[in-house]
Amino acid sequence: MIKTITFTAALLALATSVSAQDKKITTADFAGTWNIEVMSHQIAMVIEPAEGNTVTVTMMMMGRDTLLKGELVDKTLTLVGVKSAANGTMPPEHGTPGHDHEVPAAAAGGGPKPILVTLQEDGTIAGEMMTNQGPVKWTGEKLRAKKKG
Repeated sequence: MIKTITFTAALLALATSVSAQDKKITTADFAGTWNIEVMSHQIAMVIEPAEGNTVTVTMMMMGRDTLLKGELVDKTLTLVGVKSAANGTMPPEHGTPGHDHEVPAAAAGGGPKPILVTLQEDGTIAGEMMTNQGPVKWTGEKLRAKKKG
């Protein structure tokens, strides 16, 4: 009897771990407000699912909002800046009025480098972005909603 219970518990634990590993990651898993830390700076990143496997992102740092768009492949979002065709700046509805918003430029290549965002097993995110001092790795946690009452 005890062997049967132990065997059943072991099968249940194995089935649970296999189903957790097989869970398909979607843009909904990234949705929400994230607090990320880059080189001792806190940055807010609001990720919103869009059509299919795409997202729109607002990254808020140093008093400026930067609009990004991205695509999910496996467990990683690849984000790039969005510029308007007219003047090369961010659309006015996304960001602080009167400020130009620039997309991070590649160190030597001149073109923008994507920001990579990977969902970790523990529910956090980690990634890499290009800065004027080279590539920087960062981590982030989802902002939890406060309980009412």
